[in-house]
Amino acid sequence: MTVNTKGPISLKGYLVLGALTMITPLATNLFVPALPAIALAFESSTSATQLTVSATLIGIAVGQLVIGSLSDHVGRRIPALVGIAAFVALSIFCAFAPSLPVLVILRFLQGFAGASGVVLARASIRDRTSGPLTAQALSRLLVVAVLAPIIGPLIGALALQVIDWHGVFVVLAFAGTIAFLMTFYWFPETWHRHLASKQEKASELLARRELVRDPYFWSMVVVTGLLGLIMFSWLSTGSFFLAEQYGVGATEYSLILGLSAIAFLISAWINSRAVLVIGPYRALVRGLFIIGTASAVLLVSSVLHWPLPVVIASTVVSVGVFGGMIANAQAIAMEHHGNAAGTASAFLGSSQFLLGALIPPVTTAIFGDTWSMGTTMFLAAVIAL
Repeated sequence: MTVNTKGPISLKGYLVLGALTMITPLATNLFVPALPAIALAFESSTSATQLTVSATLIGIAVGQLVIGSLSDHVGRRIPALVGIAAFVALSIFCAFAPSLPVLVILRFLQGFAGASGVVLARASIRDRTSGPLTAQALSRLLVVAVLAPIIGPLIGALALQVIDWHGVFVVLAFAGTIAFLMTFYWFPETWHRHLASKQEKASELLARRELVRDPYFWSMVVVTGLLGLIMFSWLSTGSFFLAEQYGVGATEYSLILGLSAIAFLISAWINSRAVLVIGPYRALVRGLFIIGTASAVLLVSSVLHWPLPVVIASTVVSVGVFGGMIANAQAIAMEHHGNAAGTASAFLGSSQFLLGALIPPVTTAIFGDTWSMGTTMFLAAVIAL
């Protein structure tokens, strides 16, 4: 008989889920300050060195697809432990990479292994909850997970003051070790289908087929990907746009990032309360309307060169409201697919990284630095809505 671990998630539960979710953004953000040093060490160009970041993002996307689906067969706990342990080992290997091509390959594998954390954290939440409670739990998880993009570059920059770029990977290995210990002691098995009878496993196969054939699920996958596109568009082009159009320096840009992170946290917290009253669907529609309106203001501001405070406000609102809406879209998508939550979580997570990695460079080439960010964010919000 199949048994799922149900009930409210404790503070300790959110901490371990947050640790699992933070692994992949830490692998990217903590590493970024070391890019110039790596380029110098391997005598490579900036664009070639940036492949180490792209390889990680692709590894995260592919890893979620493989590990999420696998967890529907073998459970959540074992893939999480194996994935995080591999992440720790690969972090050490990265520290001793003899060349840039080897480092790129290792970074792909590191992202692949680290993807186990984020995809299985989402799946385990769906195992335990349903409906608005899933959206609430995912929103609360985002409050913990959003710390990684904030503290990652800071930790990386501070580490480089006392160690070289090799040591950054040692820091990542240390963070992974902590996540592994938390997972080992605090992360229970929430999905026991791997212990099921042949008849129940046949129903599991049917559940995955229903998932693949469900157009409503795929519509939410697209919405999730478009929301991810909004965030990645800001992260990948925001600094260039603000520097070229308004002369914003690194310090001022860091402050804007901080405002966006605060708005993100507030949005996730508000959404965790709102979904219990109005439900995740209505909350998602209202949130997308707010994002679309703010993105429209951002687009007009960038074209007409409106004052910088207007640009900052519209950007902070657009990016901030994302915090709750991504949780709503994911909760809606997984609501009727509890028997294939790992696979569902995999598609939802991968869509964010794939669209975010592929679309911004294309829109920048088409629209230029002035129009690109606002246009991409506005169109993504409108299509999602």
